[in-house]
Amino acid sequence: CPQAIVPGAGPVPAFLTKLWTLVGDPETNHLICWSPNGTSFHVRDQGRFAKEVLPKYFKHNNMASFVRQLNMYGFRKVVSIEQGGLVKPDRDDTEFQHLCFLRGHEHLLEHIKRKVGPLLPAQLQPLFPSQPQPQGEQGSRDEGLAGSELSPPLDTTAGLSAEE
Repeated sequence: CPQAIVPGAGPVPAFLTKLWTLVGDPETNHLICWSPNGTSFHVRDQGRFAKEVLPKYFKHNNMASFVRQLNMYGFRKVVSIEQGGLVKPDRDDTEFQHLCFLRGHEHLLEHIKRKVGPLLPAQLQPLFPSQPQPQGEQGSRDEGLAGSELSPPLDTTAGLSAEE
């Protein structure tokens, strides 16, 4: 896992617990199973998986929603070198991986965190107190940016060294 492993990192979200159970369930191995080396898992037939398996574990049968959830938790689709990401595979088999989702290491699940979404304007205000609050109307378009003060650009490279 990329994060430092700290004991008691928090409760494991229900999605991850269900996913762990689902991938390890011998009854569903024909549709979803661990890869031979245990560092990823395969969804074999997305149509059947969505129709037959998803409703048993989740409140939907939508494969796109399932994949969206995986992405929100940092799972990535594995693309084989032969495919190069450009050619659709012959069979309906999709592979996903996460550095902390490893067969036999259920304790690592607590280190998989849901990505934080974009901040709302009200949440951004404390970060930029010098910026004026929007005042209802936008003002006339003739004003443009001429009268506004712009903050200097943020230096996103400050503190980085070549070793990082």
